[in-house]
Amino acid sequence: MKQQQPSGGPYNNQHPSQITANSTESVAIADHYDHIESIWRIVLDIISLTILTVITVISHYVATPFTRGFFCTDTAIKYPYKDNTIPTYAAVILSIALPVIWMWTTEFCKVCYYGQYPRTPFRICLELCGGKKIVIKPIIRNLYILTVIFAYGYLATWVLTEIAKNFVGELRPHFLAVCQPSPDCSTLISSYQFYSYLQYGSGYTCQNTDDASVREARRSFFSGHTAPLFFGFTWLIMYIHISWSWRHLGLLGHLFQIGIAILGCYIGYSRISDFHHHWQDVFFGSIVGSLIAFATFKFILNWRHYTPGFLPHIVAINQRQLTGKQNRGRSVNPIYRDVAESDSDIVLGSEQQPELVPLYRCRKSSNEAVQKMNNNSLRREKYDDNSVESKRLQPPDVAIRSNQKILRPISLLKIVFDGLALIIVLAAWLIFKYFVKPVRRAFLCSDLNLYHPPPEKKVFPTWLLFICAIIIPLVIILLSESIRWFYLHRRKAAKVVYELQIRSKVFKIPEWVGNLYIIVGVFLFANCANSLLTNIGKVAVGRLRPHFIPSCFDKFSYTEFCRYPNEWMVNYVCLGEASDIIKEKDGSYDIRQSFPSGHASSAFCGLIFLALYVHKVWNYRNFGLFPYLMKMGCFALAAYIGITRITDNRHHATDVLSGAILGTVVAFIGFRYMVNSFKQSVLRDLGSESSTY
Repeated sequence: MKQQQPSGGPYNNQHPSQITANSTESVAIADHYDHIESIWRIVLDIISLTILTVITVISHYVATPFTRGFFCTDTAIKYPYKDNTIPTYAAVILSIALPVIWMWTTEFCKVCYYGQYPRTPFRICLELCGGKKIVIKPIIRNLYILTVIFAYGYLATWVLTEIAKNFVGELRPHFLAVCQPSPDCSTLISSYQFYSYLQYGSGYTCQNTDDASVREARRSFFSGHTAPLFFGFTWLIMYIHISWSWRHLGLLGHLFQIGIAILGCYIGYSRISDFHHHWQDVFFGSIVGSLIAFATFKFILNWRHYTPGFLPHIVAINQRQLTGKQNRGRSVNPIYRDVAESDSDIVLGSEQQPELVPLYRCRKSSNEAVQKMNNNSLRREKYDDNSVESKRLQPPDVAIRSNQKILRPISLLKIVFDGLALIIVLAAWLIFKYFVKPVRRAFLCSDLNLYHPPPEKKVFPTWLLFICAIIIPLVIILLSESIRWFYLHRRKAAKVVYELQIRSKVFKIPEWVGNLYIIVGVFLFANCANSLLTNIGKVAVGRLRPHFIPSCFDKFSYTEFCRYPNEWMVNYVCLGEASDIIKEKDGSYDIRQSFPSGHASSAFCGLIFLALYVHKVWNYRNFGLFPYLMKMGCFALAAYIGITRITDNRHHATDVLSGAILGTVVAFIGFRYMVNSFKQSVLRDLGSESSTY
């Protein structure tokens, strides 16, 4: 990108730091500045996308996957063939159309309703061949950048997926049903041949004449549905997090993010229940797609440089120097206008604050120290951000301790949206838990993992889990906030005052009430969202519990129940299975809901959230090692709850592991991203003796 500068002006051959206030006259005379984009960038973008598309098509239709052999004793590839619940074309349309339509609609809504594309003091020009230039609007530039970089990341995900499928060549769960190998494992008489590794060509050949189906049955790792789908959905979730920053939305924006994540998880779960992928294929596909989306959005797109208010460095500095009469009648720099009109904290109590200069935090509460920090911030503009002098002038990261008040406005609409989002998630969780029945998953009668004895009683019942994962964290958070408020009140430290505006009336809310509303609200929302994701996985996958066969058929041994080793049980009915609308607890439907573990996900979500809270809030140095003991205790209790689900024969080890990962991820996202402005409004400094955050 280049910036066209006025000829003969003070900008020629000067570094931005060398531009002084004397140059503001030339800035005031200039009407605009040109931000030039070259046509060659568009050409190179098209060439790059074309190369990725060609590689994807060749890898998907032409390349030959690795021909892997198998053991006849491997039950993981003996599942029957089922049609796709979510066809491939539907997954591709969802992963492309939903993010693109959402982004384009949001950008146009910004123009039509929110005015976030104001008249800027610079023009965006597209330089064509021959020196011709075309002026384009900022929204066109943003839409192009969003769409092209999204397409690049999406195609890169497909390329990586196709390469992994062809090089690994993992067999799908229904490989034997599609391949129809000769000789058949059920007809082998020799035990040596039955337990030997059968290599393609010498050990077996496929009798199925449909070469495309046999080729696709060798391409299981990793899931082609999951990786591109999670790329598109993760990209969309991050875009909503950046663009939907209207403070009145509250948890409603996060509700849309949770809904998108639920849709992605459901499609991933369906690949397991359809016997088209192993669980590790779906897991690694989701990880790869999410990581590529994060890297593309964070490092390639770098969204803050493509907002409508982005200006080149020289224009930004000189626009800031326009004050008084020079600034009248001119459009204010969008960067500083956003700062002035944002919903950031309003600091009261200081006598003098320079215009548009942030009030940096310092150790002393006197006005002289505040003025000194502001002078340092002005001096720091003369240097680059990465220079040694700039780092030397950085103010200390300790909060101001004085009688100042920080006003935090709270909208009634935000509270309404928060309650609506919590009710929707809670209602959806109750529907999936008590009314939606799990899929009827087929099983092999010789699967010894399903013959464990039924548990007599739970080591960790549900009511005790509710106390440990919900009640205890809430009580600790309540006591911690009360003690912290009492301590800050006695020390007369800077405090937050929340203002709730209802029509023309303004109600002041104490700091501890506002903090509890933020933390407890996000804690409950995160736990409800975690329970919803867990129950969707249970009903979509329908994995059988370890005690399924004894509980379902009242058969306790393999020889008593199984007549043929390779007999598949598809259309079966458990003893006592009723057609009631409401699912019974520990009934015939519950024994088909093993993946993921509900106890493990709930325990890790609640207790890891508490551990993160302790890590951020209990940073007072006189606490010593007690906060670390609390965090270790939270993790140990959550791990113990998960282990008891394995020893009780209620879950497989992979169920507990997946539940622990799900609960930890939801807790981290809830604490890190949903608790908005944690540094400003919740984690106030306890004093000069505490450690800095």
